[in-house]
Order: sequence, then C-alpha cells, then structure tokens
Amino acid sequence: MNLKKDIKSLINRFVDDDITALAAQLSYNLIISFFPFLIFLMTLVGYSSLTSQDVLREMQQAFPEAVFQLINNVVIEIVDTKSPNLLSFSIIITIWSASSGFRAIIKGLNKAYDEEEERSIVSVTLISVVSTLTLGLLIIATILFLVFGEIIGNMFVIKFGYPKLFKFTWNIVRYMIIISMESFVFMSFYHYLPSRRLTWKEVIPGSVFTTVGWIITSLGFAFYVNNFANYSRLYGSLGAVFVLLTWLYLTSMVILIGGEINAVLAIDKKDEYKKKEKDI
Repeated sequence: MNLKKDIKSLINRFVDDDITALAAQLSYNLIISFFPFLIFLMTLVGYSSLTSQDVLREMQQAFPEAVFQLINNVVIEIVDTKSPNLLSFSIIITIWSASSGFRAIIKGLNKAYDEEEERSIVSVTLISVVSTLTLGLLIIATILFLVFGEIIGNMFVIKFGYPKLFKFTWNIVRYMIIISMESFVFMSFYHYLPSRRLTWKEVIPGSVFTTVGWIITSLGFAFYVNNFANYSRLYGSLGAVFVLLTWLYLTSMVILIGGEINAVLAIDKKDEYKKKEKDI
C-alpha cells in the first residue's frame, strides 16, 4: 500500500467526483429532512425516561448556540407532549424525508464507488427508511448512555466510595462505547447503502475517518460559531438556518470523503491482487 499514491488518488477522486457540489446537494436534502426527523426522534424520546432537559443538555454540547436556540422549543414541546398522533404523523413525514435525504447519500456513495444504481426505487427507499430508523436509535442510545452513564458513575463514586479515578476511567469507557457504536453505524451505511458491496473490513478506514471527522467538525464548528462568528449580524433572523445548513454541508463532506477513502483503498487492494496474480 502506497500512502503517497493513495492520497494523490483521493485528491483526484475528490475533484473528479465533484464532492463539493455533491455535498451541497446532500446538505440541501438533509436540511429538508432535518426537522421531520427531529420531530420523529423527539417523539420517540418522549416515551423513554429521558426529559427534555436531559436531551437539551447533551444537544447543547454538539450544536452551535444559534442552531440550539432554533431547535430548543421544538424539543421541549414534543418531548413533554408525548402525542401518539404526532408520532403517527411524523413517521409518514420521516419516510418521505428518508427517501430524499438518504437517497442523496446513496447517490454520493455510488459515485464514490464508481457504481450505477441497479436496485429498484422501492429497495432504495426501504434501505433509506431503515437507515433513518437506525440513526434515530443510535442517537437515542447515545443520549441515554451519556445521561444515565454519568448518573451511574456518580452513584459508584458517592454511594460505594470508589475513588474519583474510577469516575474518570468510567467516563473514558462510556465515551469509547459511544464512539464504537457510531463507527459501527457508519460501517453499516458504507456497507449497505451503495449499490456495490465492499466487505466489512474494507469499510473500516472510511468509517473511522467519518466518526472522528464528524466529532471534530461538529465540536470545532460549534466552538467557532459560538466564539468568533456572528451570523445573526450578517443574516439577521436567518442566521440560525444558515449555521444549520453550513453544519450539514460540512457533515456531508465528511461522509462523502469517508466513502471516497473506502473506494480508493478497495481499488488499491484490487490492483495489488491483480499484480500478484500476474507475477504468479
């Protein structure tokens, strides 16, 4: 495996596949599906033991302040309402949203893998809906683990007299579990979404990049917006929407680059295999 060759190939594919334009298209589809998905997700959270404040506390760490204020009232109203009618309505909207948002991801990954879509529209829609549900369950599991993981850690420290070192170690362990869950979900996306099926081993590099890149991009962008940028002064009341769209664009870039990394390494591995066969 030639690192220099792989990096050059990745840059060429980034330009040839027009990842920036593809990410813009993907972020447009994602922003359409963002609030229907948020409604669906928060309605499900309402049936758990989580409160709106639990959810908002974790969201505030990941989202820029402007975006957090945009979704704050939505989260409180839906989580505290617990309306079955809202759940039924949001499922219908989410199905439509999934067939637009995740189809854009499928299109981008197909382009990264140099594949034409051969599956039926029904199959693609079904895959996109399952992916949306999977992502929703991951987010709920993450919030549950963050909230109750902290409670469990404090309980062991205070009630059973474990040293504070245990709490520090426990926090590292629970965050590692969360990152592992996220990596597995991205591995599943890179394995199942494109028309071409790479092996589980082949999608690991892109999944690791996307997981780490998504965390760094989200936290870094939130820090930048909260401390340096003033989008409200430039865009007025639309500032929060612009911040959300920018965040989704950066997220789209990370997802697509992860797919390109998998494609480059898979092609590189295939070329090495052919070369060995030729030598034999």
